[in-house]
Amino acid sequence: MKLYDEEELRIKNEKSKKIKDLILVGIIFSIVLIVLLMGGIYYLIYNPNKITINVNGKEDEEIENMIITKNADDGSTIVYFPIRKISNKFGYTSNSGDYERNVENTENCYVESENEVAIFTENSNIIYKIDKSVQNNNSDYDYEEISIDNFIIKENNALYVDSEGLRKAFNLHMKTNSRMKRINITTLDTMIKSAETKIKEKKLGELDEKFSNKKAILDNMMVIVSASNGKKGVINYTTNEEILGFQYDDITYISTKESFLIEKDDKVGIIGSDRIVRIKPQYDNLILIDARNGLYLAEDNRFGVIDENGNTMIYLENDKIGVDINSFKSNGLKSGYVLLGCLIPVQKDGKWIFYKIETSKDSDGNKHVQCIRLDNGDFDGIGCITSVTRGTTSNLMVIEDYNILVVEKYDQYGFMDLNGRPTGLVYKDTYLETTSGLTNYYAVDKNGNIINVIEELEKRGYTKVQK
Repeated sequence: MKLYDEEELRIKNEKSKKIKDLILVGIIFSIVLIVLLMGGIYYLIYNPNKITINVNGKEDEEIENMIITKNADDGSTIVYFPIRKISNKFGYTSNSGDYERNVENTENCYVESENEVAIFTENSNIIYKIDKSVQNNNSDYDYEEISIDNFIIKENNALYVDSEGLRKAFNLHMKTNSRMKRINITTLDTMIKSAETKIKEKKLGELDEKFSNKKAILDNMMVIVSASNGKKGVINYTTNEEILGFQYDDITYISTKESFLIEKDDKVGIIGSDRIVRIKPQYDNLILIDARNGLYLAEDNRFGVIDENGNTMIYLENDKIGVDINSFKSNGLKSGYVLLGCLIPVQKDGKWIFYKIETSKDSDGNKHVQCIRLDNGDFDGIGCITSVTRGTTSNLMVIEDYNILVVEKYDQYGFMDLNGRPTGLVYKDTYLETTSGLTNYYAVDKNGNIINVIEELEKRGYTKVQK
């Protein structure tokens, strides 16, 4: 009987041990499974190589596979997007080269939609945009200059732009969650549809059709034509709070300044999105000619320049401000109002003079802008319409790499620097010529000899500008 009890106890112990072993294995397996699961979740959230891109509420793995990342100086991660490859995602076509210059290269590219063009250049933190619905007297289109923090880069022979550049170039609303490594993108078309629904539900009227005004939605504002009086006003996109009352004959949103050009009783002025009147509506026309320094061309029978607070920079006593650049597109000109980044050409009594934009900061760090007239005489013209027609010759107005401008006097062409100083070079013709993607500058002297302008400039101590 005793032997049976011992055997039964042994078997019971063995069963108990097996059960304990199974429980232990189950616990270990569960722990491993939990660790793996948590590791997977951690990897999905914190994997430095995994950035989730959502477009209009849906994940876009194609874009996720296109992006590249770089480390910034402060240790943060910069996400770059391939400009041409991604353009069709947002309703744009793309091309290599610079818009309107008809030159194929890999240093430039541009994207184009029905309403707009955006132009990119390698190693530049400036994007140029064109609203195709707007034209002026100085060029076919106004070029809008948009600054971004990080430079446009080239990888694998393609140009890439950072998130800020993507947002501004393609008119996107973007929210970035750095911890979750997630970028949420909403297109302008989607936001327009949402705005139209809101306006219809509130019976406010209609969303203004002007393309620049539709872009105000990206800054949480809607320009609306009132249903009651046909006047235009602005309300907050999120709260429907009134920003500008419905009392204006016309409104144009200036996105780079987050301000509105308003028209009332045939006069125009500027009001900020903060409702503060920057420039009283007392002019016939206002054109933003320098966004960085907040300068506007003002017209009131005559022409002048005022700053964004209405202060006079150039008196309104001139026949014209800005030159026609239609014949100089191959020279890479984007604006006829400000040449070489700081020279404003002004015509009075048939002669041209120049004002130079000068900036300074006071002891408190406040920026001050002046327009100083250059004391260099009056010119008959600016730029040269060349008579040389061989090869790929084009008209010449500026040599940007050397900060040199072409001026005309007494049917001869000379060169001056940013301070109005002449270089001592005078010719009967001058032009640029592009061969195999390289641009050279030439002049013709009184004896018909062809001169290399860059060589002559360097002999006189002029050097290439470091950018």
